[in-house]
Amino acid sequence: MGNQNNRLWRMRNGYALPSDEGLREIHDRLLAMSESEHDDLRQRAWDVAAPQQVAQQAAWSDAFAAAAAHGLGSEDLSQVAHAAAAGRVATLLIEAERQMAGRIDASTGRIDPADLGNPRVDDVLDDLGALVERMGGEVHVLPAERMPCRTGVAASFRH
Repeated sequence: MGNQNNRLWRMRNGYALPSDEGLREIHDRLLAMSESEHDDLRQRAWDVAAPQQVAQQAAWSDAFAAAAAHGLGSEDLSQVAHAAAAGRVATLLIEAERQMAGRIDASTGRIDPADLGNPRVDDVLDDLGALVERMGGEVHVLPAERMPCRTGVAASFRH
């Protein structure tokens, strides 16, 4: 798809900003595509995005390893929960698809185990992620094979 005469987009401050005509043309082209063409486009986009995602996940894991080596990281769920409640978690890595039944006391970080089958029981890892975000930390969910540990959580502390 060419951009003759800036018909589809214009460069502004180093960013390609779409024109109205360009958005309409792209929309029309996407609507006219077959399912196999959509699949091909998805695959081409993923081929570009996947290496960047893998690199970012590796950087988060490496940063955790460096923090842990200096006593500023932990993979112990109880220690991480207490640090989260105190606002000390800068970055939390959570293993995708992992669940741990229970509740976290947001004021103390104490974890009360429970049965996940009970509809009143939450997933501790989800609650932990929400707590870290509320306290200003970053939360990232990684596939098990990219986690820097096997406990399901890895936290880098602020101090």
